[in-house]
Amino acid sequence: MGFKEILQFFILSSTVSFCAFSPIIVPSLYIDRHTDSHGGRWCDWLRQCSIWTYWAQYFPLTLIKSTDLDPNRNYIFGYHPHGVAAFGALGNFGTEATNFSSLFPDIRPHLMLLRIQFFNPFTRDLLLGLGACCVSRNSCEYLLSGKCGQGNALVIIIGGRREVKVTQKNTMILYLKSRKGFIRLALLYGASIVPVISFGENELYERRTFFRLIPNGIPWGQLFMGHIPLRRRVITVVGKPIHVVQTDHPTFSDIDQLHNDYVQAVEQLFLDNKKKYGLGHVKLEII
Repeated sequence: MGFKEILQFFILSSTVSFCAFSPIIVPSLYIDRHTDSHGGRWCDWLRQCSIWTYWAQYFPLTLIKSTDLDPNRNYIFGYHPHGVAAFGALGNFGTEATNFSSLFPDIRPHLMLLRIQFFNPFTRDLLLGLGACCVSRNSCEYLLSGKCGQGNALVIIIGGRREVKVTQKNTMILYLKSRKGFIRLALLYGASIVPVISFGENELYERRTFFRLIPNGIPWGQLFMGHIPLRRRVITVVGKPIHVVQTDHPTFSDIDQLHNDYVQAVEQLFLDNKKKYGLGHVKLEII
């Protein structure tokens, strides 16, 4: 069975399943339509499920803390790089597989995802239970405004999907120069910004360029159609927070200054840790 046939089977089976259960799915999605932008549906049992520990050990994933975080503040974690699938972000912040709560007591991480990722009724509840929320402005403001208390950490993959196409070994390419929306949010709500770098995230897939139908080739792992990631160690380092003074009306100058400080913090975090974790040959490129 070729790739085309497999894709057709997947689309057909998904369509049939949705149609069969639509009398239940559609009303529940309508009733629950705002949950992903109102703090999610946190489930400690799901986050602590042992299956995540086994999954994280496959790579393995490791979470490193640079300093303690005050639970009486809210935070924006800037996660870099996206890689192909951001496994480091999911494993470290969407589960307790790497003991996030032990390292950062009373901090609640929320992995911020695109709204479309909550449209699938079969994965929506899973993501919500893991603490994930929509990355829309309204959703971010809800978490930072104090309606969910303090100690929230919004984990935003700053480069987004644009970084997927430029994922490659030996060079960590970050889309960051024009990404300033999270900076403005931090100023508006006085949220501290924390740079986060996952060393090894870009090493989980090879990029094969002989599939001409797909721009820049496709990510290639192992086993079935190359979708299984390679077993490569991923070390996620949570840097030191940049504390921000709340500003009701941040100017362009305020935003640019804080953005420059953040870029410098990302660069320093990269330089301080790349040799320590065996990636001294990897270069950083910010575009």
